[in-house]
Amino acid sequence: MTGMHEVQSGRPRVLMGNLSAPEIDRLAAAFCRAGLLEAYVRRYVNRGRPSERLLERIPALSGPYRRTLGRRRLPEGLDGARVVEAGVLRDWAFALASRAPVAWRERLNPRMQSLLVQTEASISRRAARLAGDATHVVASYGTALDVFRAARPGTLKVLNYPIAHHQYQFDCYAEERVLNPAFASMLPTFNWPPGYQARLEAEIAEADRILVGSRFVRESFIAQGVAAERLCVEPYGVDTSRFGPPPADRSRQGFRALYVGQIGQRKGISYLLEAWRLFRGPDTELQIVGGIVGDPAPFRAQQALYRYLPAVPQAELPGIYHAADVFVFPTLIEGMPLVVVEAMACGLPVICTDRGPDDLVRDGVEGF
Repeated sequence: MTGMHEVQSGRPRVLMGNLSAPEIDRLAAAFCRAGLLEAYVRRYVNRGRPSERLLERIPALSGPYRRTLGRRRLPEGLDGARVVEAGVLRDWAFALASRAPVAWRERLNPRMQSLLVQTEASISRRAARLAGDATHVVASYGTALDVFRAARPGTLKVLNYPIAHHQYQFDCYAEERVLNPAFASMLPTFNWPPGYQARLEAEIAEADRILVGSRFVRESFIAQGVAAERLCVEPYGVDTSRFGPPPADRSRQGFRALYVGQIGQRKGISYLLEAWRLFRGPDTELQIVGGIVGDPAPFRAQQALYRYLPAVPQAELPGIYHAADVFVFPTLIEGMPLVVVEAMACGLPVICTDRGPDDLVRDGVEGF
């Protein structure tokens, strides 16, 4: 990792904590393959245990399970014996609540946020009990504080923060609610329990290094007074054995623009729809793929503009990229969006904002 301390004498022993960041899953697998991973503490993951195989065979349960918790798998190369699950009951409760109708989810939102925060705290406390022999601790925000404080002196403490600093997010969303009130209900609400923001700020203060995915995120931390030398920009990669150029014999008529990701105003969905309204013409199509965040009404009110696909399995994404002519990602705030990397690996030009993806997309070269 660029800019980190020199490895201490002897074999490094890496302890990791994470709620859901996919880049930390992959990093854990890399440390495991190198023989450096002591333990990886995370939320529930489907390991194909007898109880999980039974769930997948029960007709009334198999569908919901496969669409939610059952989709979680360990990345290739990560030894399950090194994985410790924590906060499992709260994690399952959150997954069940997330399947409720939209109107119910709005009422449940504060409780759901509390469940997430409690799951993060469970991960951090469990990791703290394993911190004694670690030479390096790597943890995602929300899961880091207890394990950082339990680490012995001299341990390198690395915080993963894959999106812009939370204060930058607060300011951006407040401005966006004024600029675009019709889509304000599709912005994040931050119904955090008391003390959670202070916990995040304590994690930032405790960390020796902070991993971020782009220069944009780095600058958002510097603007909040974090020293530049503590910030390590580590862009995320993509599996090119899965995401690659389309077949040479691909043939399709018309022009298709594609968006993949969460469908909400943080991703700039209103700006995408307005731009398409101005651009569209004969033999053109806008395809939008992903799960809807917040109130779906503003998005659905303009359904004549686009063709919609709900969230699809990862295995189907390369074919969706291959069927498009351009990838559009008008995000307001990002870290390093993997969908942009995937689209580029599949040979698509990209139209995006400078709020994270611009580390990869040079205007007029890889896209606009």
